[in-house]
Amino acid sequence: MRRTLLIAGGAIAILLAGAWFVTLSPNVDVWLYRKMAAHMIDRPAPQLAQPGELSVLLCGTGSPLPDPNRASGCALVAAGDRLYVVDAGLSSVRNLLLWHIPLEKIDGVLLTHFHSDHIAELGELRLQTWGAGRRTPLKVYGPPGVADVVAGFNQAYSHDADYRTLHHGEKFLPREVVDMVAVTIPMNGATAPVLDDGGLKVTAIKVHHDPVKPAYGYRFDFDGRSVTISGDTAYYEPLAVAARGSDVLVHEAQSNELVGILGSVMTEAGRTRAAKIMHDIPDYHTTPVDAARIANLAGAKLLVFTHINPPLPNFLAERAFLRGVSDVRPDGWLLGRDGTLIRLPGHSEAIEETTME
Repeated sequence: MRRTLLIAGGAIAILLAGAWFVTLSPNVDVWLYRKMAAHMIDRPAPQLAQPGELSVLLCGTGSPLPDPNRASGCALVAAGDRLYVVDAGLSSVRNLLLWHIPLEKIDGVLLTHFHSDHIAELGELRLQTWGAGRRTPLKVYGPPGVADVVAGFNQAYSHDADYRTLHHGEKFLPREVVDMVAVTIPMNGATAPVLDDGGLKVTAIKVHHDPVKPAYGYRFDFDGRSVTISGDTAYYEPLAVAARGSDVLVHEAQSNELVGILGSVMTEAGRTRAAKIMHDIPDYHTTPVDAARIANLAGAKLLVFTHINPPLPNFLAERAFLRGVSDVRPDGWLLGRDGTLIRLPGHSEAIEETTME
């Protein structure tokens, strides 16, 4: 008994001494912060794709409705060491920074259309790629109208760039390379070429997001592998034709049933303006079941749902959102999340799913 009391007393004394050290020592907080900073800064940049490999990282899988777990629309496609961002929705660049993505290596941005939840962080992407060491103007590809969008962001961020160059120096942040350059993709049919360089072929695909005209999806082909990203669209079978044989189809998904419930609750709460928006949006998005039908028509090996609307706060909401998908497509699909990374090794049938941390 005496020995037990001595051991307990010693443990208490150690705990008290530790508590005193943490709370009263004037330097322990700074010491701990230094350790924490070293842990964060020493984290290496991830290699999203090996040579000859194609991958797609979801950096924003949400919609315009606020979701604490999802940024707005964004995907990062890696073809070997070449990186392309598709859309730049709210908080998506923050995700890229948190994951230590080498932003200076981004070769270009492809915009599907100009709704705010797809372009909101274009200015931040402009800034962060420049700050990371980009030394050439950032190309931004998109439908007609992209020149207006790019010019607007360049103008809005012009004073910011002036201040930063003055502060950090022209050699460190050269002012002449900060601006983005618009590249308009004309569309005269169902598809249009965007890039065909170094084994990477990028094709723009007309989709149906009326009254947004034109609106595009994009297909990436590299080393025998392919990824198609739908952008925002209603059910549209020509998209399946353009995506035929894709290893991965990243397709938007909206549960009109859940959106309808949300609209009814908003009406009951007197939020009539928000309720009207819920009433208006079903006709230009695709339900999860219809996205599964498109994937089947395309013969896509893996369907990944993105642009998730409405927000899904728990697994029960997710189950309701996905109801009926397995009846149409029993397997070969997943609910995308921020950080979902799909890797496609070159000249292979393998599809590897991982998650950024």
